[in-house]
Amino acid sequence: MLRDAANRFLKVAWAAMILLGLSGVYLAWEHWGIRPGVFFSEGGRFMNILQAKSIIFAAVVLLSLMHDFWLGPRLLERLDAARAAGQVLPQSLSRKLVRMTAGINLLAAVTVLFLAVWLIRP
Repeated sequence: MLRDAANRFLKVAWAAMILLGLSGVYLAWEHWGIRPGVFFSEGGRFMNILQAKSIIFAAVVLLSLMHDFWLGPRLLERLDAARAAGQVLPQSLSRKLVRMTAGINLLAAVTVLFLAVWLIRP
């Protein structure tokens, strides 16, 4: 059941992350006139929030890559092997690591949302 839910949601989640990243770059470039030289050199409240938001968004993407394409599949393979062998399902460090990665990723995504709202507030 977990595998089916993950496979169905994976495409939607990655499409949403790609659209969010592209729309963020477009808005920064077209709406606010922020170019790479400005993004990396200027300060101020707006730019500091935008930089923090961008760094956390990149961390969300990296954690998602690690969770969805490396940790998660390895854990599911181990669980399938244990079920096939009739063994007790392992409560291993990798299982805890997958849960911890997902939790940190959720917290980071909510932080990006908070920063997005804070960014447009005067």
